[in-house]
Amino acid sequence: MSLNVISVEKEYTLAVPRAKLFNFVTKDLHQHPKAANAIHSVQHAGAHKKININVSGGETHSALGKLEEIDEANFGYKYSVVEAKDFPEKVEKTTHDVKLLEGPNGGTIAKDTVSYFYKGDVPPTDFKAAKDKVHGIFKHLEAHLLAN
Repeated sequence: MSLNVISVEKEYTLAVPRAKLFNFVTKDLHQHPKAANAIHSVQHAGAHKKININVSGGETHSALGKLEEIDEANFGYKYSVVEAKDFPEKVEKTTHDVKLLEGPNGGTIAKDTVSYFYKGDVPPTDFKAAKDKVHGIFKHLEAHLLAN
């Protein structure tokens, strides 16, 4: 069965320096997951990691995914998610290709290109909820890194 792909771009502005955010996400997050309020735990599941995330109102969601690529020279990384709460039935996986750019006042502009790999002819249409979850996670990370 062939997969169809829809990509959606989103940009987030954060007050934390990009090198600090990049190092935390690509190196420190999996070693110290509870350091960021959004992340409750990280469990190894073969090649993937199961991350338990507080997304809103104290509700915890789990996502099964892995860090696919790290581009240290350009402050970029790519990760995939193969299972999550409310994952659309026709979606096989999503990938996030994140580029961290220098932002205003020493902060970061995070450009996230999310690709939805779906089966069949019906693509997912409501991307707002997913964008809001990612924005919430970035805001939790920002708050943690500014405080530490």
